Amino acid sequence: MSPLVCFGRHRFFLHWNRRLFFVLIFVIAILNVILFLFIFTYTSAKLVTLEDMSKHLVPARTNLELQYNKKIKLCDLMPTFVNSFMPYPNLTVSGSYLKLLQSKLNIELGGVWQPSECISQHHVAIIVPYRDRLSHLQIFIAYMHPFLQLQKLSYQIFIIEQSDKRPFNRGKLFNVGFTEAEKLSDFPCYIFHDVDLIPQNLYNVYGCTQLPRHMSSYIDVFDYKLPYDVIFGGAVAILKDQFLCANGFSNNFFGWGGEDDDFYNRVTRNGTRICRYEYSVSKYIMLSHKKEKPSEDRYFFLQTGGDRFKVDGLNSLKYSVLQIDKRPLYTRILVDL
Repeated sequence: MSPLVCFGRHRFFLHWNRRLFFVLIFVIAILNVILFLFIFTYTSAKLVTLEDMSKHLVPARTNLELQYNKKIKLCDLMPTFVNSFMPYPNLTVSGSYLKLLQSKLNIELGGVWQPSECISQHHVAIIVPYRDRLSHLQIFIAYMHPFLQLQKLSYQIFIIEQSDKRPFNRGKLFNVGFTEAEKLSDFPCYIFHDVDLIPQNLYNVYGCTQLPRHMSSYIDVFDYKLPYDVIFGGAVAILKDQFLCANGFSNNFFGWGGEDDDFYNRVTRNGTRICRYEYSVSKYIMLSHKKEKPSEDRYFFLQTGGDRFKVDGLNSLKYSVLQIDKRPLYTRILVDL
């Protein structure tokens, strides 16, 4: 073979090798961009827009059966409002105002209410852990009853108060609230709610969605920004069957922090995603309060949660009920943990 032919072939292969090299560099760059966008735009939660909310809400089967038997019209699953933004909560609620509120809003003893003109498609237990925050409780109760009634919900508010013997245990109080509420009514939907959080938008319906819902996504003290992607605390809506499947909250988190992240791990361990309503709907106000002392053991219990969730939760719950009061605006359950 002549030297000219060999030289030509060499140039030919060199030319194609260079082109192949640049193509590979281009492909790698594109893949890196795709990976970058995936990492920084992926969210653990499904975002539900205002237009799609009605498709995700789950009606209470027992209420639908009640409507069929009584031949009374159903309330809208998803209400509509001319102005959905609520005014800032009254921060100086008095005891006399709360007494007037019960008669004005026709609230039944124990904090029970349902609309009279239609049958609600929601039947909800609102569980609030509590200790030594009377002003927050008064503000919360005064605000939430009108808020929930505008949404045409059938609901009951439970205040689960912990005695002073041990550090505060938010997760265990939620388990207690769920267990005690189940003795009073067949609630298909549970809202687990901090006493210092106030919703701002009426379209944030206090009913359950197909996926467990993180309700308090955007809070004023965090400049209405999500602190981190998998946050699942503050206010959460979850179907009873989903809560049972997760074995409830852990009972081990005495002191502040950790139980909400552990609950997220429980709920999503089988591949279930959580959801959040869009930004404008999920806004909350946090009432001013002193920061609680963090739990020293929270990181250990978080790291070992996967090994314990089957034996630490509703099925291992132990507590003593000290008193149950059906008060005018809520059911108070005082417990010793």
